[in-house]
Amino acid sequence: MTTFLVSSLYMFLFSHSSFLFVLFLTGFWFYYLFSTMMYSNQSYDYLYLMDEVSLFMIFMTVFVLFISYIYSITFKSNFKLNLVFFSMLIFCFGVFTTQNMFLLYFFYECSLLPILYIIIKWGSYPERSLSAMMLLIYTSIFTFPFIAVMFIFYSLNGSFSLSLPFLSLMTPMSLLASLVIFCTFAVKLPVYGLHFWLPMAHVEAPTFGSMILAGVLLKLGGVGLLRTISLLDLPALSSLTLGYFMVFLVYVTVVCLFQSDFKRLVAYSSVSHMMAIPLLLLSNNLMSIKSIIMLMLFHGLSSPILFMLVGVIYSMFSTRQLVLIRGLLLTSPLISLMLILAFFFTLSAPPFPSFVSEVYFLMSSMGLSSYLVYFFFLFTFLSLAYNLNWLSAMVFSSSSPSIMTMMISYSSFMPMITSFLLCVPMTLLMY
Repeated sequence: MTTFLVSSLYMFLFSHSSFLFVLFLTGFWFYYLFSTMMYSNQSYDYLYLMDEVSLFMIFMTVFVLFISYIYSITFKSNFKLNLVFFSMLIFCFGVFTTQNMFLLYFFYECSLLPILYIIIKWGSYPERSLSAMMLLIYTSIFTFPFIAVMFIFYSLNGSFSLSLPFLSLMTPMSLLASLVIFCTFAVKLPVYGLHFWLPMAHVEAPTFGSMILAGVLLKLGGVGLLRTISLLDLPALSSLTLGYFMVFLVYVTVVCLFQSDFKRLVAYSSVSHMMAIPLLLLSNNLMSIKSIIMLMLFHGLSSPILFMLVGVIYSMFSTRQLVLIRGLLLTSPLISLMLILAFFFTLSAPPFPSFVSEVYFLMSSMGLSSYLVYFFFLFTFLSLAYNLNWLSAMVFSSSSPSIMTMMISYSSFMPMITSFLLCVPMTLLMY
């Protein structure tokens, strides 16, 4: 694997071909599939971990980087784009497949650099430096104490290894260490209360940056929590934080109801979906682990498509305000169809596979508290309310005369159509 990456790096960085990253990504995906099939009877290769979590997360990473790169080819700086996407692939691959706590922390922190560069280089507003600073401050404050926990773990075990033979003999760490580990990875989920950097970063980032941020970077925290779940004192964490998670699971959906900016609404809906992961983590049973994997996978597939639609609509109307975007069904039936499909996927309606993850979430978290079912019904109803709000406002409302006389260039959303068409064979590879 190392030889493959190093040999491709020279060709990758010094080429001026716009689609070279697509070719590299395809080769990387087939190589990973081949190596996974070669070692299908064991979970560990000599270099990296190959289990259910890493397989689905790398599939999601390839999917998201592929469609975001297709969308970003309108930018003319090929060298910088290739460098950013290549580094993002390497860092995310490191987080998803490592079995070493030190490397997990190293790649987890390094993954911040490409998204910071995307916001500062290609952000569209002067406030992008403030959002980059907020992202740095939140990540630095809540992840720096993890270094102390990491070396305490090394002093107890004589190794940074997170493989099963070590963790099976490991007793959970203290409540303070558990909180430090939880906050380190929860800040990138993000859990409500540690989320204030996320809407700012999404609003200031370009469209392909928001797709990467929502599709890949938010999942690094969930994978980190899954890798370190044996070190957490889950009963103590549950008694301390369960009420907080149940209340803000509902509250963040109420926040989504009051958003007028479409991009900010999609960003807060990501926070709403990710609030289910701490509850599933506290449940700590087989079904909850499966549900965490499915939630992260399906959110990583649906959220970038929504952000891509936000970028296309902004290029048409030059605004993201729901009050001003009207009558899309008459203006562009194609985008209306894609918005409706994205609405059903995000809502986890029964024809879509994301419905299974929602059912698993309800069934596996019932053991935490009998009151959770009421919060879950409120969460589901309010999610339906804010999703219906933006869909009915943009698609099914009557358009104003100024919008109806607007000239639409279909070349503005051709990258989206290309991405949808080319992602069909990539999706079939999952099976």
